[in-house]
Amino acid sequence: MELVTGTPEQFKQSFREEAREILAQLESSLLDLHHDPADADLIGEIFRGLHTIKGSGSMFGFDRLAAFTHNLESAFDAVRNGRIAVTSELIDLTLSALDHMRTMLEDESEAAQADPSTARSAILEGIRRLAGMDAGAPAEESVKRAPAAAAKEAPESEWRIRFAPGPELMRCGANPLLLLGELRQLGGLSVKAAMEALPPLEELDPERCYISWEMILRTCAGEDAIRDVFIFVESDCELTIEGSATPAVANENERKARVEPKAGTGAFEEERSGRPGRRAYDQPDNATSLRVPAARLDRLVNLVGELVTVQARLGEISAQRDDPELTSVAEEIERLTSALRENSMSVRMMPIRGTFEKFRRLVHDLARDLGKEVE
Repeated sequence: MELVTGTPEQFKQSFREEAREILAQLESSLLDLHHDPADADLIGEIFRGLHTIKGSGSMFGFDRLAAFTHNLESAFDAVRNGRIAVTSELIDLTLSALDHMRTMLEDESEAAQADPSTARSAILEGIRRLAGMDAGAPAEESVKRAPAAAAKEAPESEWRIRFAPGPELMRCGANPLLLLGELRQLGGLSVKAAMEALPPLEELDPERCYISWEMILRTCAGEDAIRDVFIFVESDCELTIEGSATPAVANENERKARVEPKAGTGAFEEERSGRPGRRAYDQPDNATSLRVPAARLDRLVNLVGELVTVQARLGEISAQRDDPELTSVAEEIERLTSALRENSMSVRMMPIRGTFEKFRRLVHDLARDLGKEVE
């Protein structure tokens, strides 16, 4: 998610904008999955999209949306792990769920969020049935128990985890302590905070986390379940997960010795540069994209259009005066203006796929309702 600053309502609006894009991408991926149910990349992409909406929705106060999305996320986690198959019914239920999520996203009123509509109940019941969840329990509870029940079938193992938040992690609303809380739910967790990266007070940025954590986790869950805890922030942190080859049998003293290495000797030694408080990923600017309101881009395009007009007038004046120096300046301005116009137009352009993508859903729904195969 992008860096945003402002009031809580501005944060929520930013989340809505990003969630709309994710929902559109999820719909496209689901339609692709309908034609290729065995595509593991599409399944993983759908799971990550649902996980992002659930995690960021909970951070920005969309608790009902996050709880509803959790059911879908758990179902596609089962698909990803091979416990259930991709069927037309699952695709249709998920597409209906996305429509319902759009409604919840736009209408934040308590009445709308808590509305136990027939459509929502039917979606949750269908997801619960397809995923093999307990029919006698609420969907929210049954999906939360499903991974734990599956984990009990595996022997307990010991995992060594190092988690170092990146410079942008807290700025996008993530809370490292909540992630540690999720890890603790997987099993016994020993934690040690590493403070070596703290910079001098005059260099400290109050909007970033300089602390890293070194942990030992004893759990029946596998590496995928552990990594899923960090899936929402993995691109904004340094994460290392190392598992033991045999089930964990270390006593408390051994675990303490492993989780509290001495400075400069442990397996979790902080990778640092010459200056204190710096990690390997610290660069002046590691952002690859920015979110800019369309209105600002429109204003930029209009200003560039006015600049082109002024540049044309300058070219006419230089031609009339036959001044070599003025002509040279006019030609340079013409070159720069032309490059600026091309770049501003390319920035404002949108992929044409977005215009026609909605027709794929329309055709899919018509084919389902009419019982026909459509290409």
